[in-house]
Amino acid sequence: MSATEAPMSVNAILRELLGSGGVYGSFGICSKAPTFYVESLGSPSAMKRFAAIVCAPLLFGCATSHVVGMTAEGAKIDEITLKQSNVYVIECAQPILIDTGTAADMDDLRIALADLGLRPQQFGLAIVTHAHHDHAGLANELQKAYGVKIMLGAGDVDQAARGEDDPLKPQNATGFFLKPWLVKVFPAVTPDVVVSEPIDLRAYGVSGTVLQMPGHTAGSLVVVLPNHAAFVGDEMLGGYFGGAFFPHHAGEHYYQADAEQNRRNIGALLARGVETFYLGHGGPVQREDVANAFHFPK
Repeated sequence: MSATEAPMSVNAILRELLGSGGVYGSFGICSKAPTFYVESLGSPSAMKRFAAIVCAPLLFGCATSHVVGMTAEGAKIDEITLKQSNVYVIECAQPILIDTGTAADMDDLRIALADLGLRPQQFGLAIVTHAHHDHAGLANELQKAYGVKIMLGAGDVDQAARGEDDPLKPQNATGFFLKPWLVKVFPAVTPDVVVSEPIDLRAYGVSGTVLQMPGHTAGSLVVVLPNHAAFVGDEMLGGYFGGAFFPHHAGEHYYQADAEQNRRNIGALLARGVETFYLGHGGPVQREDVANAFHFPK
């Protein structure tokens, strides 16, 4: 990089790539994204090319949905794969959404829901497994524009009010590499339902229990169904590169606030008899693979 060329932030690169108005105006990703300078890539033009390669898959994907399971009552469980993460729909009498994607995902989410014959305003509840940008990104819009009640763990309430991820603690080399490029902010949200003790979901039309299990974040939630299935957010990762490869292979997530506690949580879910784990990235994964990956008895 020459002395006359100032280093560019990731958000500045994205703004040039995506046109005027900033990233938030075009894709819903907040323009106050943390600044990260990369000098080793050389000139700004080289940095822009690199950013395009890294970010394009995250910004321009389209949602896909498919049935991945059933509740004990026979309601379908649909997995919707958005740009950076999965969300799930439980098709009970008043549908329940588990996680909300990024702030850039509303158009894709609406299209995927329409394919299921659903609209956002039909949902009575959205359970946000944790307050990270790729899971809580649409919580504010769903709440304010469509009247969806937001459920969040008590330990993540302050983080959600700031609209900012907690400091990410990488667990492997991939996590260290990706961390500077992640947009770590999202529209702030105040939950309607705060989980500190177990909550019975029968009041919302489905048998199941919401548990706060701190580990990935201070207030991470898990939804356990009586038919030996659980939605576990980012307790673990399915496959590699966010689930793009070998999505049904369980492994450590790139980031954990408390890795040891998170591992204990996985052991506790196995002890409860969970057989199928629905994940925020990749998955679903099965009990035997989880036990092998985290060195627990089957």
